[in-house]
Amino acid sequence: MKRILLVHLIAVFCTLQIQAQNVKITTIPYAMHFENKALDYKILSENHIRIVAPANTDLFISPDGGYAIDKSPRLIFKPDSDFILTANVIPDFKSKWDAGVLLIYNDSKHFAKFCFESDFKGQPRVVSVVCNDVADDCNSMAINNGQVYYRIIGSTKRNTFGLYYSENGKTWFPIRSFKLDKTDNLQIGFSAQSPTGEKCSVDFSDISFQPRKPKDDWAGE
Repeated sequence: MKRILLVHLIAVFCTLQIQAQNVKITTIPYAMHFENKALDYKILSENHIRIVAPANTDLFISPDGGYAIDKSPRLIFKPDSDFILTANVIPDFKSKWDAGVLLIYNDSKHFAKFCFESDFKGQPRVVSVVCNDVADDCNSMAINNGQVYYRIIGSTKRNTFGLYYSENGKTWFPIRSFKLDKTDNLQIGFSAQSPTGEKCSVDFSDISFQPRKPKDDWAGE
């Protein structure tokens, strides 16, 4: 019995070590780290990662403040200044509100989620959530295939940000611009969620990071 317990504790410790260690890919010039435990993750290439969210995982505060959850795994890093982060988001949709996310995160009450999400009818959709103490949840256009390109633009020195989507990774359409009330610990990165399902696996491919301001805010370039 003691031996079984010891083996179990070693396994738990190793899992925690894996979750805590730095994660690096070539196209992001910063070490990333996990907050909240992923069911699994893999580095598939220099610009391609996979994150698997466990069941009952989400990051959300209801508009009335009556419900809050901060359980979805996030792989994040702290950029030095201006940034443009881009990825092709490919979730393995199984349940409503499963999503792959590009994330702007300061703390559990100040964040923005740019979600490629299975909506309440199971339709893949562009969804954005901006939270300044409570969430502002906005459902945008439907996407009739299993992938979409997302881009987030902002700066650690300003509190304004932009979200853009593209179906081909070349022509960008602005979804929303906004500010966060707190940016003293601003980090960005990737997340997966499965609020009502058993899990959600999300591939983030064609990842790129550019440390600059956009030349054209409307075009996202």
